[in-house]
Amino acid sequence: MQITFDPHNAQECATIARLLGTTAQPDTAPAAQPDTAQPDTAPAQPETAPAQPDTAQPETDCHGMTHDDAIHSTPASKNADGSWRAKRGQKEAYEAAIAAATGKDEPQGMPVPQPASAAPATPPAPIDYKTMAERFMAKMADPDGLPAEYEAIYAALSIGYDDLETNQTSIARLSAYMDAVDNGDDHDGCVRHAMSA
Repeated sequence: MQITFDPHNAQECATIARLLGTTAQPDTAPAAQPDTAQPDTAPAQPETAPAQPDTAQPETDCHGMTHDDAIHSTPASKNADGSWRAKRGQKEAYEAAIAAATGKDEPQGMPVPQPASAAPATPPAPIDYKTMAERFMAKMADPDGLPAEYEAIYAALSIGYDDLETNQTSIARLSAYMDAVDNGDDHDGCVRHAMSA
């Protein structure tokens, strides 16, 4: 006896299985459903597991600092140089944290402008006494040339007449004073300009 059946028909498969005394055929069809469920759950776990360590890594700025709500602005944002933006009113704590993170003390960062202020040390070297003296004498001869008598200028600039020819600091101060006169400053303004040069 020969029995034919449609293997895609679940009812016929079940009948054949009962006749043969096995349940192998009907079990294969439902087994396909758990197989589809397993791939759905398996990828879900690996996807979430790597994502958590990535977000757990704290973001750092150009100084290697992680964001700290106590000294950094919220929401977290960075300056153009890649450093965290300082929280308003926390500038000193922010700078101290940068110094600690980079191993630099803040006072050492401040002297950077001092070498720039040392740049005025270069102008005194090339100033020639004779050129400066001729310029000063011409201003003394002009009734409107100087805003004060030369004795008052020397005293205000701490210039000694005896060593003026050789003292480069005095020559530079007197030259800077005359530069300020040319810019229209009064005596006090000229003195301030000369002493800061």
